[in-house]
Amino acid sequence: MLRLSRHTSSALKRAAIVHQSPLRVVSVAAPFKTRHFTTTKQDEEKPVTIYTGPLANVAKKLKLFSITSLGLGCGISPFVFAIDVPVPFVAKAALVGVAVATSAASTGLIQWVMSPYVTKITIPKKVAQGQLPQELTIHTLSFTAKDHTTTVPVDAIEPASRIFTSWMINDPSLAKGCVSNKEAKPKTLLYVHPELCEEEQSVMKDIVEKTGIGRGF
Repeated sequence: MLRLSRHTSSALKRAAIVHQSPLRVVSVAAPFKTRHFTTTKQDEEKPVTIYTGPLANVAKKLKLFSITSLGLGCGISPFVFAIDVPVPFVAKAALVGVAVATSAASTGLIQWVMSPYVTKITIPKKVAQGQLPQELTIHTLSFTAKDHTTTVPVDAIEPASRIFTSWMINDPSLAKGCVSNKEAKPKTLLYVHPELCEEEQSVMKDIVEKTGIGRGF
């Protein structure tokens, strides 16, 4: 009887195992994404920098400092008259006048020297070796040290003879100026470092060979 119950139990277990539902394994694979890298025409025609002024940051900081000092001098000068000191009014006025005049003279001198300084030159797109661009976009600094661009044809550039300048625009009507996306008067006197335009097989060297360049001093 015990053997029969054991055989019956084993048979029931085998039957239960046989009738169990099979295990299903479902594999979900993430779809493969292909990335395409394309070069647009806009990227190909992005402006190319062919010249960078080594003193661009110095020129900008110097201009900002001179303007700030002039503004502070003019703003503080009225308080001199409010100071109660045994000094005649004429003496106070003379002191203020000398201080403001000195600050204005130094600011004007810095503006005169740094106004033609070229911080950067770009061309509309890259050109093949030996070819010249049709026009240049010349970056300088405005009176308030903002970026001032002058777009001019290469044929309108010639050597300059004034001190602290090396290029001049012979026909200002061909040039277009812009400051902060607003139309402005183009710069007609420019200074680029002549020694930076002597690198062989460079666009700047080809341009200088066509236009010539003043020494600036």
